[in-house]
Amino acid sequence: VCHVGHYVSVGAGSTLTSCRIEDLVEIGEKCTIGEGAVVESNVILEPGTVVPAYSRIPSGQRWGGNPAAYIEDLDDEAKDHIKSHAESIGVQAQEHLVEFLPIGNTYVHLEELEREGVKAKQG
Repeated sequence: VCHVGHYVSVGAGSTLTSCRIEDLVEIGEKCTIGEGAVVESNVILEPGTVVPAYSRIPSGQRWGGNPAAYIEDLDDEAKDHIKSHAESIGVQAQEHLVEFLPIGNTYVHLEELEREGVKAKQG
Protein backbone atom coordinates (compact mmCIF):
# COMPACT_ATOMS: atom_id res chain seq x y z
CA VAL A 1 0.00 0.00 0.00
CA CYS A 2 1.34 3.43 -0.93
CA HIS A 3 0.82 6.48 1.25
CA VAL A 4 0.81 9.72 -0.74
CA GLY A 5 0.56 13.00 1.17
CA HIS A 6 -0.91 16.37 0.27
CA TYR A 7 0.44 18.53 -2.57
CA VAL A 8 2.31 15.65 -4.21
CA SER A 9 2.73 15.61 -7.98
CA VAL A 10 3.71 12.35 -9.67
CA GLY A 11 5.14 12.58 -13.17
CA ALA A 12 3.90 10.47 -16.07
CA GLY A 13 5.31 6.97 -16.25
CA SER A 14 6.43 6.89 -12.62
CA THR A 15 6.12 3.72 -10.55
CA LEU A 16 5.49 3.78 -6.80
CA THR A 17 5.63 0.42 -5.01
CA SER A 18 4.49 0.13 -1.38
CA CYS A 19 6.23 3.35 -0.35
CA ARG A 20 5.51 6.42 1.74
CA ILE A 21 5.48 9.88 0.14
CA GLU A 22 5.06 12.72 2.65
CA ASP A 23 3.47 16.14 1.90
CA LEU A 24 4.90 18.61 -0.63
CA VAL A 25 6.86 16.28 -2.91
CA GLU A 26 7.46 16.68 -6.63
CA ILE A 27 8.21 13.39 -8.39
CA GLY A 28 9.52 13.80 -11.93
CA GLU A 29 8.53 11.74 -14.94
CA LYS A 30 9.55 8.06 -15.15
CA CYS A 31 10.72 7.85 -11.54
CA THR A 32 10.76 4.55 -9.69
CA ILE A 33 10.29 4.43 -5.93
CA GLY A 34 10.95 1.03 -4.42
CA GLU A 35 9.14 -0.93 -1.77
CA GLY A 36 9.44 0.46 1.75
CA ALA A 37 11.12 3.69 0.62
CA VAL A 38 10.26 6.91 2.44
CA VAL A 39 10.34 10.31 0.75
CA GLU A 40 10.05 13.04 3.37
CA SER A 41 8.36 16.43 2.84
CA ASN A 42 9.70 19.26 0.67
CA VAL A 43 11.59 17.00 -1.73
CA ILE A 44 12.06 17.19 -5.50
CA LEU A 45 12.98 14.02 -7.38
CA GLU A 46 14.43 14.72 -10.82
CA PRO A 47 12.94 12.87 -13.83
CA GLY A 48 14.18 9.28 -14.11
CA THR A 49 15.25 9.01 -10.47
CA VAL A 50 15.32 5.51 -8.98
CA VAL A 51 14.86 5.38 -5.21
CA PRO A 52 15.97 1.90 -4.07
CA ALA A 53 13.80 -0.20 -1.78
CA TYR A 54 13.89 0.75 1.91
CA SER A 55 15.73 4.03 1.23
CA ARG A 56 14.96 7.36 2.89
CA ILE A 57 15.09 10.72 1.12
CA PRO A 58 15.51 13.46 3.77
CA SER A 59 13.31 16.55 3.87
CA GLY A 60 14.23 19.72 2.00
CA GLN A 61 16.48 18.21 -0.67
CA ARG A 62 16.68 17.59 -4.42
CA TRP A 63 17.68 14.09 -5.53
CA GLY A 64 18.27 12.48 -8.92
CA GLY A 65 19.90 9.61 -10.75
CA ASN A 66 19.94 5.82 -10.65
CA PRO A 67 20.32 5.04 -7.82
CA ALA A 68 19.07 8.29 -6.30
CA ALA A 69 21.85 10.62 -5.20
CA TYR A 70 21.78 13.92 -3.31
CA ILE A 71 22.00 17.00 -5.55
CA GLU A 72 21.31 20.04 -3.34
CA ASP A 73 19.32 21.53 -0.50
CA LEU A 74 16.17 23.35 -1.62
CA ASP A 75 15.82 27.09 -1.07
CA ASP A 76 12.51 28.70 -0.10
CA GLU A 77 11.65 29.49 -3.72
CA ALA A 78 12.03 25.84 -4.76
CA LYS A 79 9.92 24.71 -1.81
CA ASP A 80 7.16 27.17 -2.77
CA HIS A 81 7.32 25.88 -6.34
CA ILE A 82 6.44 22.34 -5.17
CA LYS A 83 3.05 23.46 -3.83
CA SER A 84 2.22 25.73 -6.78
CA HIS A 85 3.21 22.97 -9.23
CA ALA A 86 0.90 20.47 -7.51
CA GLU A 87 -1.95 23.00 -7.50
CA SER A 88 -1.53 23.73 -11.21
CA ILE A 89 -1.60 20.01 -12.01
CA GLY A 90 -4.81 19.72 -9.96
CA VAL A 91 -6.41 22.52 -11.98
CA GLN A 92 -5.27 20.91 -15.21
CA ALA A 93 -6.71 17.56 -14.11
CA GLN A 94 -10.10 19.19 -13.46
CA GLU A 95 -10.03 20.74 -16.93
CA HIS A 96 -9.23 17.38 -18.52
CA LEU A 97 -11.95 15.68 -16.51
CA VAL A 98 -14.49 17.95 -18.19
CA GLU A 99 -12.89 17.85 -21.64
CA PHE A 100 -12.31 14.13 -22.05
CA LEU A 101 -15.32 11.98 -21.34
CA PRO A 102 -14.85 8.25 -20.65
CA ILE A 103 -17.33 7.37 -23.42
CA GLY A 104 -15.86 9.76 -25.98
CA ASN A 105 -17.29 13.01 -27.23
CA THR A 106 -18.45 12.09 -30.73
CA TYR A 107 -22.06 12.48 -29.66
CA VAL A 108 -21.36 16.12 -28.70
CA HIS A 109 -20.43 16.86 -32.31
CA LEU A 110 -23.57 15.05 -33.48
CA GLU A 111 -25.72 17.18 -31.15
CA GLU A 112 -24.10 20.34 -32.53
CA LEU A 113 -24.89 19.23 -36.09
CA GLU A 114 -28.49 18.47 -35.12
CA ARG A 115 -28.87 21.93 -33.51
CA GLU A 116 -27.48 23.57 -36.61
CA GLY A 117 -29.91 21.58 -38.76
CA VAL A 118 -32.86 22.69 -36.61
CA LYS A 119 -31.71 26.34 -36.81
CA ALA A 120 -31.40 26.06 -40.60
CA LYS A 121 -34.97 24.71 -40.90
CA GLN A 122 -36.35 27.45 -38.64
CA GLY A 123 -34.37 30.28 -40.15
